[in-house]
Amino acid sequence: MNPVGSVPELENAVGKPVSAMMLKTIDHLDEHCRTILAVSTAAVLGYVDRDGGQRTTLLGGAPGFASVISPTGLDVDVPEDAAPGGASLLVLVPGWRETLRVNGTIEDGRFRVLEAYLHCGKAVIRSGLWQPAPPGAAAAEADTATVGPDAAAFLAAAPFAVISSRDEDGRADSSPRGDPAGDLRVLGPTTVAIADRPGNKRTDTLHNIVSHPDIALLALVPGDARTLELTGTATISTDPELREQLAERGKAPKAVIVVEVSRARLARSEGIAAAALWDTGRHVEPAALPRPSAVWTDHVKRNTTGGVGARVLRAVANERVMRAGIDLDYRQNLY
Repeated sequence: MNPVGSVPELENAVGKPVSAMMLKTIDHLDEHCRTILAVSTAAVLGYVDRDGGQRTTLLGGAPGFASVISPTGLDVDVPEDAAPGGASLLVLVPGWRETLRVNGTIEDGRFRVLEAYLHCGKAVIRSGLWQPAPPGAAAAEADTATVGPDAAAFLAAAPFAVISSRDEDGRADSSPRGDPAGDLRVLGPTTVAIADRPGNKRTDTLHNIVSHPDIALLALVPGDARTLELTGTATISTDPELREQLAERGKAPKAVIVVEVSRARLARSEGIAAAALWDTGRHVEPAALPRPSAVWTDHVKRNTTGGVGARVLRAVANERVMRAGIDLDYRQNLY
């Protein structure tokens, strides 16, 4: 499958991380992050369990369930099996296309923030995640070592997933993936393929997989009260035939994440129920949130990266120009 075995190979295939995108990261929760967290009802948590395995789960509750206790501290319901160390949150605001990524560590049952940044809305747009969907009837649950028929059916209906990974130093990340249903492709009883579509141009997940292949994927189906967690190891493939299988709108992805599944857990989610995730009557109006272009502009200006290039980018950051660029990017570069 043409597996990518090194960072130079990866960057030759998908490009290097774009420095301007890295400047959208800050090391604390500013007023924009606090506003987003105050209306969020759900987040996907990536963590390492006490057996050393990568895990991911959906947390949920009333708006503001993830409580900000300091500029670098969050109080969330950490799973009982979570070990201290690297952890990551993908914060969801139902009805909003952007997501907030917060990376840090779990310490003494709380989440310590090391970096925060707003993720572009392409995954949510492609998935149609917040479109009205009929509630799912009571359905099967499973916990198996392969992708059985129930898990495969769930994947076939899932337009949205989150991949949690970590690098060789234990730094964690949780990244959204969104596509029309059916693009989370089952290749075999233990093998799943995920297209790497255009996103925020950081390629964190891909770099993590090259150095540390353990991943956990959480898939969601709008209207369904269950989640599917797949844990296992991943590789990056540039195989032309596989890429063409996952083409959308005539555009093949530059790379495909291929997961060898060691465990598939399909179960009802307490987080979805607590968040009333699929109740469109409770979804947030985007106008009630800060404009993404304003968040990104302010975060660039607050980023403390050194160097002449970073100083220049901070000096020229302009919200109006940022907004125009984002609108164009969303229209032309979804795939």
